[in-house]
Amino acid sequence: MSTTRAVAEFVAGLTFDDLTPHLIQRTKDHILDQLAIQIGVSTKPWLKLAVDYVKSQANNPEASIAGSSDKVSAENAAFANGAFGHGFEMDDVYSPALAHPGPVVVPAALAVAERDGLGGKALIEAVVAGYEVMGRCGYALSPSQLYRGFHPTSAAGPLGSVAAAGKLMGLDADAMVHAIAISASFCSGVTECYKSGGEVKRYHGGIAASGGIRAAALAQLGLTGPATILEGPLGIRAMSDTYTPEVITDELGERFVVADIWTKKYAANGMIHAPADAVDIIRARRPFEAADVKRITVGANQHAINEVGSIRKPKDIFGFQFSMNYALALQIVKRGNNFDAYTEANLGDPEIGAFAERIFTETDKEVDSWFPEKIGGRVRVEFTDGSVEEELVEDCRGTPGNPMSAEELEAKARAVASMSMSADRFDRVIAAVRSLEGMADVRELGDVLRG
Repeated sequence: MSTTRAVAEFVAGLTFDDLTPHLIQRTKDHILDQLAIQIGVSTKPWLKLAVDYVKSQANNPEASIAGSSDKVSAENAAFANGAFGHGFEMDDVYSPALAHPGPVVVPAALAVAERDGLGGKALIEAVVAGYEVMGRCGYALSPSQLYRGFHPTSAAGPLGSVAAAGKLMGLDADAMVHAIAISASFCSGVTECYKSGGEVKRYHGGIAASGGIRAAALAQLGLTGPATILEGPLGIRAMSDTYTPEVITDELGERFVVADIWTKKYAANGMIHAPADAVDIIRARRPFEAADVKRITVGANQHAINEVGSIRKPKDIFGFQFSMNYALALQIVKRGNNFDAYTEANLGDPEIGAFAERIFTETDKEVDSWFPEKIGGRVRVEFTDGSVEEELVEDCRGTPGNPMSAEELEAKARAVASMSMSADRFDRVIAAVRSLEGMADVRELGDVLRG
């Protein structure tokens, strides 16, 4: 059986009864995490543009935008919510794919389920299917696609959102083959922003989420696509020099991506998290201040050198969240990398800026050997008194090897959502997600998301 056909049959055939209680709980955790992010960051100025754009379109009132009183078309809701979900570097990660499935799959699935009045079990099925396809296809493309300049979230994203949307739309395996193939034509997104800035990268989740809905709808209407899109010589492998399609079907239906997701602790690029944890570990055993430090050297993978090691003096919040030396200076001077630490005031803080000049990132062979399956880091702190402390972190907090507790996950969700929603109102979101499998119509969830 071809890879594309195997994936299509898996998606079309997946049922709620195939999922263990653990998988169901993990899926709801990811949904809650993503919704909290959408709510919390919906008022950021660069994201309000997404709302202005979708409201300027001719819309049927089908699906909700987080924090907005209006309903718009399902495609437009997925676009706006996906932009929110990826708009502040807090969204979940599937490390082997180097991609963020949450802001792609969850907005697409919820928009279609809300439009069609489907139940919570169907939403959970769709989210599982979407994470599975996006994660596995992204893994097959990685890490080469990123070195070539493609952003994994928007490059593999439509493959996940089309699986979720097509599942909810009831596409059979034959139609799903075409839906997946069509969605590949929406796979794109480049990363020059890491070098010269710009906010468009924050919209990549929304672009991928809406593209999958469009592809599923076109397949449902009868549009066809190449049935060998996942294995053919000119299919999605065109984005990678090291394409490994065998990982797409390896243990498909037995091992699930939703069980191996990294929930971010910090509001920063993922390459920064392990070094930030290492700093905390060092400071726990030897308390210190910025004035006590002569130099910090971060050992990272080669991609981290390219992505977060090259922005030495960020000019905006996006660059701030993608700068290793500024992030660790923030960690030490302000004692945190949480969402509320990434402000214009901290970006311009002279103490942070001066200390950042003493922090350097270099390739570490051991850390590099783990990539992309694990994104670790080594930190070496040289103190002014001549002493040295070093810490190697293989699994940062929130990864499958060092997961957050249920209490930590909920605390993160509450803290992030509090930027734009009252605690009492967010309690209703939590309650809705926790009881999702018993919800007859997910429009109930959409109602509590709208502001």
